[in-house]
Amino acid sequence: MPEPTVAPPTRAESTLPPDIDRLVKQAMTLGTTHKLREAMLSHQEAEQEVPDENQAVDPRDTLERLRNAANAALEDHDANRTADRNAALGRIQVALSDWGPIQEVSVEEVPSDGPVIALPKVRRRYGLVVEGVGDVDRHEDIVNALGMDGATARMIAIARQPRVVLRGDDKDRMQDMAVRLQRDAGLEATIVDEERLRAMGPAWLLHGFEGGPVLVAVSDWTQAFETPSASSGGMPMTDAPLLVVPGEVVVLKYRSSRSGGRLKHLREGRMQAASEQRLALVDLHTSSGIVRILEGHTDLMNAPGAVEDGFRRSLRSLIENWREQGVRVLEPRTCSPSGTGGQNSRALEQAAFSTGWPDWEEHSRAAGALFIGDSEDSESPSESPDSPPADPVPATVD
Repeated sequence: MPEPTVAPPTRAESTLPPDIDRLVKQAMTLGTTHKLREAMLSHQEAEQEVPDENQAVDPRDTLERLRNAANAALEDHDANRTADRNAALGRIQVALSDWGPIQEVSVEEVPSDGPVIALPKVRRRYGLVVEGVGDVDRHEDIVNALGMDGATARMIAIARQPRVVLRGDDKDRMQDMAVRLQRDAGLEATIVDEERLRAMGPAWLLHGFEGGPVLVAVSDWTQAFETPSASSGGMPMTDAPLLVVPGEVVVLKYRSSRSGGRLKHLREGRMQAASEQRLALVDLHTSSGIVRILEGHTDLMNAPGAVEDGFRRSLRSLIENWREQGVRVLEPRTCSPSGTGGQNSRALEQAAFSTGWPDWEEHSRAAGALFIGDSEDSESPSESPDSPPADPVPATVD
């Protein structure tokens, strides 16, 4: 049999100095760590430069190396450790070479597939939508129909607006729950998913009432936008509303701010809330699509019952007028941002903001699916614009 052989030392092993024990002892007794630090940095660089040929490089590992090296470079720079900073920059270069070519994509060059319909990101495909009960004493009916715990049933019963109360991946099981709610509790319920909500098409902005209600297209409600001109692409609104969904959308704006901290990347990487804005709005669900009245963009000066320089009072007058005509009007709901992560806005330089638009879109469209059903043509009011077990979702009360 062949004699066993010793594997040749790797590049990482060869970079360790032969007197490593002496350096460690010197560092412990005299406090002079610079030579030991240089030896260990050299060893780390060699380990990063010699990847295992039999193992693919994980992009996340490369990004972790970049972040760690960048943090070390910042600390060394603030401490005037030039050699250590340069060594960290060298590790950044090695990690970038491991990553490979970086293709830059300009935001303006990203092709647009049409109007944006922002919906919340959820783990389960289907949602069970239940009408607003507004009566806590009815929670026993929900417990008996769905077999859920009493606390969650109370939250559902207290809510005055339609809510997605359960999410799951088993459509048949979710549909059976909806049937039991209708049969045993006498509550309206339906099942929605992303495809059904998006099939209603983008909402149109009601521009104003001068000469009759005029609609204009909006490509992305989540971004700060200028009110489109009614003269370019505007069209008359001809369908009466079948369902009125009023409420507010909260917009939180953030700005970069320096704060206390020893490390530079912590001092300069913080975002601070600068302002909060609550936009009053109403979604009108018609037989051919969604029409949206939005504060700051809809002119109500010539609307029936309008009040001069009083958008919200004029809006309340309109809503009351529709209610008197027999149109179903829901209780108002306020939709706040689900998280603190800002959405970059090209219209606000060096700023970020987060909005409640995704939650509003789901709320309004789920209400339309519940009380109106699927429209035969839900893309636009007249023509398309050019551009495992179920999870309980407690229904919060506004």
